[in-house]
Amino acid sequence: MQMFIELMMALLVFWLATNFLMRFLPGIATELPLPIYEFLYAFTGSGEGVPRDPAGIFPPDPGS
Repeated sequence: MQMFIELMMALLVFWLATNFLMRFLPGIATELPLPIYEFLYAFTGSGEGVPRDPAGIFPPDPGS
């Protein structure tokens, strides 16, 4: 049980730090490599409902 509590606390601290980074320091967050940024963006819940194409996170421009 103690190990479970420690794991949940570690995940909570990671989630809080990630949310702080993504919301209040986006300039630093966008300097991260794209796969790491996409993971953190999805981990914080900000990425829910974002349309994705197979090539990346941004949908193609409708004008091109």
